[in-house]
Amino acid sequence: MAKQIKAIKCPHCGSIGKTEIKADHFICSSCNTEYFLDNDDININHNINYNTPQFNTGGGKKVGLIIGSVVAAFFVVALIVPLLFVGKKSNNLNGYVRPEFNWYSQEQLAYADKNGHPIVVVFGARRYSGNDDENETGTYISFYDLISDKELKTQKIGTFSISNSNNFKLKQFSNGDLYAIANKTTIYKIDKENYSPIDVTQSLFKNHTALASGIANAEFAYDSNGEAFNLMTNEGMNVFFFPLIDKIYTKDEMSASQPAFEKKEINEKLKTQYRFSLHSDDYPEEKIQLFKYTMKDNEGGPDYYVHLSWMNYRGKKILNYFLWDVLRSYTDLTPGRVYFDPKILFSDNDYVVIATDKTPADKSPTNIQCIDAKNGKLVFSYPVPTHENFHDGIRYKDGFVVRAGSFLLAIEMDGKLIKEFKLR
Repeated sequence: MAKQIKAIKCPHCGSIGKTEIKADHFICSSCNTEYFLDNDDININHNINYNTPQFNTGGGKKVGLIIGSVVAAFFVVALIVPLLFVGKKSNNLNGYVRPEFNWYSQEQLAYADKNGHPIVVVFGARRYSGNDDENETGTYISFYDLISDKELKTQKIGTFSISNSNNFKLKQFSNGDLYAIANKTTIYKIDKENYSPIDVTQSLFKNHTALASGIANAEFAYDSNGEAFNLMTNEGMNVFFFPLIDKIYTKDEMSASQPAFEKKEINEKLKTQYRFSLHSDDYPEEKIQLFKYTMKDNEGGPDYYVHLSWMNYRGKKILNYFLWDVLRSYTDLTPGRVYFDPKILFSDNDYVVIATDKTPADKSPTNIQCIDAKNGKLVFSYPVPTHENFHDGIRYKDGFVVRAGSFLLAIEMDGKLIKEFKLR
């Protein structure tokens, strides 16, 4: 019998929508039931397909984007949340969280590197808080880029005990050598370019048998003595060691060297220095003056420190050390200028940088002034808003860095403050 079917319905759902997949074989467009025609019996046989129907392509992409966004958000939160609980000084490495610390009894000093950029070295004890298995509390030396605040390198170089003197000192000599002394017992020479301390407690004195017993106490000598270490040996001998000339002097030898500064010699080498005058008992009305003077160069050996003051000598007004032939020449660098409690922070052949109070009032705000060393003209004046005790300063490629007890200021040649560096 010939096939005369005008409308074939799906035997499963009744839909007439279909797709012919081969001769007399169809698949329902609605429920995916596969059926075929039996020519002999005119039967409709069907096979139900339970495979998952295909979704609309656009809808699938949207679902995928939603799922992907949720997963990505989870990972971002997982990374950020732990960071919220880590201190600003902490590091997380292999699960170890470095605890917070505070500097204790530290000293900081600035120097200019080979490119003229200002670097800060901090030397002292770090006291860490928290349960740290490595016992990180100890003596540290750290190096910072003064302008950017970036920590360049930190190294632990010793232990810490509250029973120790915990005395840490830094000093840069005129030839650029930078030294550190820890607890008056250990001397380090600082590698300024590689940011590294080198223990020279023994090697620094290798040429001197008088120091062979070892050093019991080491300090930097006062500036009035010259650029030296004040040492006490393990045998109880007190000497001054001058590293620039690699010589040692006893106290008696130091005193014996003083008359040489008064003795004038042919072709003697002179040095130029700057000093503020002191109050004069003979002439109390005299204002403080900034003197520029010359004297014999000690060339790295014992120095002769002058305290300039006006005196009455046989009815004649003279500057005291000029009487004793220590000064070869002197001049008032800034005649007529008024100073209150001034201090010289830095000087070279070009500039003199000073700190001076704004007024004679107690705790008056401090001014930092730069003066031309040749003509005494004021190059700039930077007003510090509070009264501060400044210690010293250095020159770097763009200006000067001056050091107070707890901070350093970088000031450009136009008097603009570039940076205040303060330990966090």
